[in-house]
Amino acid sequence: MGTTATISAADQARALRAGAPRPLLPRSAEARLGPRQREVLDAIEAIFVERGFASFTISDLAGQVGCSRRTIYELAPSKDQLVLVVLDRLLHQKGRRALDAIDLDAPIAEQIRSYLAGGVEFGWAHRFSDDLADDAPARRLVDHHYRFVMTVVKRLLDLGVERGELRPVDTEVTAATLTGASLFISEPDMLDRFTMPSSNVVAQIVDLIVPPLTI
Repeated sequence: MGTTATISAADQARALRAGAPRPLLPRSAEARLGPRQREVLDAIEAIFVERGFASFTISDLAGQVGCSRRTIYELAPSKDQLVLVVLDRLLHQKGRRALDAIDLDAPIAEQIRSYLAGGVEFGWAHRFSDDLADDAPARRLVDHHYRFVMTVVKRLLDLGVERGELRPVDTEVTAATLTGASLFISEPDMLDRFTMPSSNVVAQIVDLIVPPLTI
């Protein structure tokens, strides 16, 4: 058993979060937003998630939310930057929710299942997904966050191997397989094919791959 077996829950939590993408809107800056600015940001996020973003102008958004264009420009200097700020904020929320879903006292297999299932429960609509696919900067931002998801899964697999819970495997390949499959089924087009919640689908993917690795 490796020395990592005695790592505290607090140390493991810090290790899993190390190197996470930096928010485009730092949490300190978001904390300084006024109530109205926060309300506008939340409303724009809801519009994007349900209806996409490509067809909206700043004027459209101001009309939909019931605010001035100036209020929106206080959040971001352009429509393109606003899309990235809103998307990045959403992905950080999704990432924190997934990390918070991990029971650090549970077996590693259960930690992986909870982490991946906790992430895909936060979905978005078809139009938003389509707009992301057509917007190169937004797609790069999503890929940046997804690469961190794979990093977290690899760290959990490494910890499982070090603790003697998992057989020695190529954790890079295994993490890529788990993450890729889980993220693929979280796409709206794929979710339409299933009759069960996305978290249940992810749990089945994990149960197909991880149990054969356990000792």
